Amino acid sequence: MFNELTGHLNDIKTHTKDVLDLIERHDEIVILRHQKPDPDAYGAQLGLRAYLRNKYPDKSIQALGEGEPSLSFLGDMDRVTTIESPLVIVVDTANTDRIDGSLDYAKKVVKIDHHPNVELYGDVSIVETEVSSASELIYLLIQKWDKNSMTDEAAALFYMGIVGDTGRFLYNNTTQLTHAVASKLKEFNFDAAGMNNLMHQSSIEKFKYKGYLIHNAVFTNSGIAYVYVPKSVMAEYGLSVSEAGLDVNIFREIDEVKVWFIALEGDGEIRVRLRSKEVVINDVAAVFDGGGHPLASGVRVKDLDVLDELIAKIEEKL
Repeated sequence: MFNELTGHLNDIKTHTKDVLDLIERHDEIVILRHQKPDPDAYGAQLGLRAYLRNKYPDKSIQALGEGEPSLSFLGDMDRVTTIESPLVIVVDTANTDRIDGSLDYAKKVVKIDHHPNVELYGDVSIVETEVSSASELIYLLIQKWDKNSMTDEAAALFYMGIVGDTGRFLYNNTTQLTHAVASKLKEFNFDAAGMNNLMHQSSIEKFKYKGYLIHNAVFTNSGIAYVYVPKSVMAEYGLSVSEAGLDVNIFREIDEVKVWFIALEGDGEIRVRLRSKEVVINDVAAVFDGGGHPLASGVRVKDLDVLDELIAKIEEKL
């Protein structure tokens, strides 16, 4: 079934064995992902760690990076003080500036990603933009490596990564292949409903924060919806920048809205989570040194004046 659905994915066909060969040749493997991780970054990173530890119990397999408290139910990062010339596998990260960790100590580097390939890096690169998520992509690689080494833990993590990046299978990156992968993952023993509840549960303060977003939203005649969230507001509701950006799709179901974003004040920059129903937006993000998927991108701007420039660029497309 998977061969029929993945025949057009060229990097999988070309480089799957290359990655496996590197894994086989290294006794020390470090798995990294992007800064400010989302469920797919966690799912891909920790799912791959669980799989490799089961397949290679004598190897050192570490997942490194800053933890995200809201996703701690998926697992914990490792704490390693000494690393000597490992194979570094970077998942779900389009460019090196976004990697949560260093490549300086790496003997070899592998990139596994589903974002547009804005930066070529790594000794071997597998980038497939037509899959829903890095978690889906890694599961497809495992089908060619050794599917018998899959574990319940790895299946749960890949499943939750897919759920996160597809918006519970509602976004248009959900394909026949995505459903096929999810169906196979559900054959393993884990509580999908319970983990979904943990991922989407909300405290009273987080629920009140949704009210702030609705009350302070700006709607333009052209079909843009956006809200600016100062640091003081995030502090008031007890939210990190990552947590404050999770509600970006609150505007998705409004008929008149075509493009929307949440702009989050950080230290010396404003982080913009940009989304669209049909209008391609990653080209606009690229103008501001951002990027991502055609309908889901991210941008960092230095101040509100540049944020106004971003809005004007979006307006030009509508």
